[in-house]
Amino acid sequence: MEYSQIVEQCFALGEPDWEDWDDYLALGFTPAHVPELIHILDTTTQIWDQAGEEDRIEWAPIHAWRALAQLGAREAVPAMLRLHATEGESDWVGEDIPLALSRFGPPVLEELRAYLSDPKNETWTRVGVAHAMELISKAFPESRTDCVEALCAGLKLFEQNDETVNGFIISYLADINAPETAPLVERAFQSGRVDLSIMGDYEEFQIAVGLLEERLTPSPKYGWFMPELRESFVEYDEQMKTRQRQAEKKEKQKRKQAKKSRKRHRKK
Repeated sequence: MEYSQIVEQCFALGEPDWEDWDDYLALGFTPAHVPELIHILDTTTQIWDQAGEEDRIEWAPIHAWRALAQLGAREAVPAMLRLHATEGESDWVGEDIPLALSRFGPPVLEELRAYLSDPKNETWTRVGVAHAMELISKAFPESRTDCVEALCAGLKLFEQNDETVNGFIISYLADINAPETAPLVERAFQSGRVDLSIMGDYEEFQIAVGLLEERLTPSPKYGWFMPELRESFVEYDEQMKTRQRQAEKKEKQKRKQAKKSRKRHRKK
């Protein structure tokens, strides 16, 4: 596809800052450029495959989804979700797209709710969608009730959900400080379908939302605090290398997000 001069800037801007976004509207991006920007998202894998070391074009997709978020282009949400589902192991995709989705605010909640509420959708993208809901609730306080309801709609499927999805939804409900969700959260924990390495057990949730002052029982063993043992296992079993490498990527992402989640909750 031949891009307009304005959109070509995505391929020339270079590495973006993690926190401070460029002002894409000031750079001339308008709603007329939305189809081109979505095309960049849909061809991200090809762009990254073609990019060499120190090649500025590799940053084009990030500039594209940030520009779409600033333009409020809600029609780009499906493309963002597709990209997250295929390239979610990239730190940029995994962490920045949920933030971009949150920039659309309450108008995209129904679409995000529908995605989260379908257990057939990609696990980590469902986690990213849940994170976007948490961010929306904080950026747009008037949407808190709707965000909590949307997260609960996903958690009600705890029997069908991956344990990781349940764990992160509960973590985000704790971040929002939603004690009213305790009965549903308790049922999810009682089902044994919650990954305790995300934020802990039901007592930890109760402490995080102010229903308990301190633990009543000893803390459970969370199971991910000795990564060196897993690394040794990978070195030991050569035949499992390829499969284990793929699992390690997902485990690393989970540990990273879980560590952030537990740290936030402990500060409360």
